[in-house]
Amino acid sequence: MTNKVVMLFVALHLCVSVVAQPCRGVLTGQVLDETGALIAGASLSLKEVSGGQLSDGTGHYRFKSLCNGRYTLVAQFIGYQPFEQTITLTDSAALVVHLVPDLQRLEEVVIEERPLNTEHAHNVVVLNERDLEKTAGKTLGESLKELPGVSTIQTGPGIFKPVIHGVHSQRVLILNYGIRQEGQQWGADHAPEIDPFIASNIVVIKDASAIKYGSDALGGVIVVNPPELPTKAGLGGSMNTVLQSNGRSGTVSGTLEGGITGHDGWGWRVQGTAKRAGDYHTPDYGLTNTGVKELNFSAATGYHRDTYGIEAFFSRFQTEIGILKGTSVGNVDDLGAAMERQPPQYTRSFRYDIGEPRQEVMHNLFKLNGHLNTSRGILRMQYGFQNNGRTEYDIRFGGLSSTPILDLILNTHTLETEWEVTTGRSSTVCVGVTGMMQNNNNQPGTKRIPLIPDFTTLSGGTFAIIKFQGEHWDADFGGRYDYRHYDVAGYNSKNILYKANIHFHNPSFTAGATVRLPRKQSLHLNVSTAWRPPHVAELYSTGKNLGTGAYELGLLLDTASNVVDIRRSDFNVEQAFKGIVTYRRDWQDFFVEVTPYVNYIANYIYLRPEGVLRQVAGPAAYFRYTQTDALFTGVDITGQWQLAKAWKITPRASLLRVTDERQHDYLVFIPSNRFDLGVRYEKLTVSRWKDFFIESQVRYVLKQYNAPRAISPRQLLDAKAQGENPVSDGRNFDFQVAPVSYALLNVSTGISLPAEKLRYDFRLGVDNVLNTSYREYTNRLRYFADEIGRNFIFSMKCIF
Repeated sequence: MTNKVVMLFVALHLCVSVVAQPCRGVLTGQVLDETGALIAGASLSLKEVSGGQLSDGTGHYRFKSLCNGRYTLVAQFIGYQPFEQTITLTDSAALVVHLVPDLQRLEEVVIEERPLNTEHAHNVVVLNERDLEKTAGKTLGESLKELPGVSTIQTGPGIFKPVIHGVHSQRVLILNYGIRQEGQQWGADHAPEIDPFIASNIVVIKDASAIKYGSDALGGVIVVNPPELPTKAGLGGSMNTVLQSNGRSGTVSGTLEGGITGHDGWGWRVQGTAKRAGDYHTPDYGLTNTGVKELNFSAATGYHRDTYGIEAFFSRFQTEIGILKGTSVGNVDDLGAAMERQPPQYTRSFRYDIGEPRQEVMHNLFKLNGHLNTSRGILRMQYGFQNNGRTEYDIRFGGLSSTPILDLILNTHTLETEWEVTTGRSSTVCVGVTGMMQNNNNQPGTKRIPLIPDFTTLSGGTFAIIKFQGEHWDADFGGRYDYRHYDVAGYNSKNILYKANIHFHNPSFTAGATVRLPRKQSLHLNVSTAWRPPHVAELYSTGKNLGTGAYELGLLLDTASNVVDIRRSDFNVEQAFKGIVTYRRDWQDFFVEVTPYVNYIANYIYLRPEGVLRQVAGPAAYFRYTQTDALFTGVDITGQWQLAKAWKITPRASLLRVTDERQHDYLVFIPSNRFDLGVRYEKLTVSRWKDFFIESQVRYVLKQYNAPRAISPRQLLDAKAQGENPVSDGRNFDFQVAPVSYALLNVSTGISLPAEKLRYDFRLGVDNVLNTSYREYTNRLRYFADEIGRNFIFSMKCIF
């Protein structure tokens, strides 16, 4: 059976050669200085092809979808003479660019290409195409963990939410194909409904400088950028296969794109991904009911000319995710035991089937956008429609196992318009207006009071950004004003109807600058103020959150789930003040980048442990949404040392400290300090093979020493039996002590095989080589189980 499966995957890759066309050539290489040291961020372009790119952190570049013929490669970097060389391309070629210092041009300013949707950002990190290939088959959140300053908050082995500098969820904006991602994402168990295979790169903006996308980016912005649509006739694409041992999962993703003969400017692309995984396992036991099913599809078409363009895009993301069965308990004693026993209760042998508890998530996105270039400026307009469905099933009796406990449909319409004009030789102004209408409906038939009520949201905003460019610096200033209105209707635990109308409005500002200093130094600075109104879930949640097995209560509900009076004194909007600086210095064979930051969030909303709650569906850990003032301080450090032409070492550290300023205490579920050290050997040519590499990474994660006190469910129950309340002092606590420090070793190797009209990329990796048992502090299921153990990953990609 295994041989048949492998033969099927190989056949899928080989079949693409039937439709391969000649315009699929690939030009790769690396940019080096006169000593052989790599140069990251060099600007590269082909005279015969529109657009360009920057060399990545390892100095590599890659042009694909090229026809056979002659091309002129042009490379530029500050302080070096321009490089230009003509090469004849036959299917594929490799060209190493050696740049020579130009002492008379050291102060020249070279305008470099920036990743899409980051034109006003100063503190940016990029997960490029090469990085995405390393994480193929993983979720968006898992992929982003490779970037400095980015971590995850997760629910078990299959649900990851990105965290930027300690904040997550509604405080981190995600742009999917240029559209603000809107879904049922208020909880830690609600991962972004995005297929990473659609992206050519993913950009993380670690400040609030992307103010035109919204005021609520208190942590930052994640931009998922697809590749540009083809504009010439031809046919091409790729096929990916990823196999993983842990969970015995398989992922297949394919892309097909092309143009239309005789109609230059038209382009199209279709893409699809299928994934299937069974129960994951730790080093010592299986994680029952943690399988995943996923089936995604997207299509895009567009027409682009020199002065105008229009694009349409549609995607569908659909997944079914099992929740660890060991989180389900029947009585209070079982809850205490479930947090203490190993392995978790209900542990069984490996299976692919997914039972209760589980969640089914669907997300449809339609986008239509256009732009018009005139002599006075650029007009851009964009409309987006999103349809998001979330259905959750729990272990229920009385013939209700197939009846969901939660069934939500969220529809979102967005409309954005902006006008950008150059006001002088070195300044531009961009102004815009945005609007959103959102409607959330609980579907009838669950026989449960909904976790969150029905609501309608109306919001609108206007912004203005002005940007200046100098000889050695550039700067921008932005302001925005937003209004949001909630119309809410729901039922409390006594089945009493309540209604509310709430509105918010506030300004936000940002200012940033980039300074290019002598001796290959640069300084990026940004200060900003941003605000965020509470989500309806944070105000009115009442019930069990299936993904975490916890009972959650909103800000405006009392312990009996009765609605209290809605007054501005009961809650306030979050108000953030963030400052961030990035300093970079390049030497001959080494560079270092240091990014310190501070983020003060007044009225910060978080889920605070409150105790153990008895309910009809069984006991659960009880959390309540609470407000405080939180101070986030930290630093990201990244370096790269080119030991020799083929060897490099990459150290990295992310340090973070968060305090509850009102209670003079610490908060729960804050990412721990972590350190990474990577070693890589690579060789561009090995006989007929290309781009061979072997690398290893050691990750050391410290125990979260800045954690609140721990009070277990048993201690809470014993204290209650004696008439005591150990949490009456209002201090924060957690149900378990923070997990101990741990270290992980990951290794991988890969190589490419160019063939006639094709290119095959092979990669083999092992995560957690030593099969270490550990628990991640930001995993909401760390109360019940360890993280997954050793995982072998094999991937094969065919580009045609």
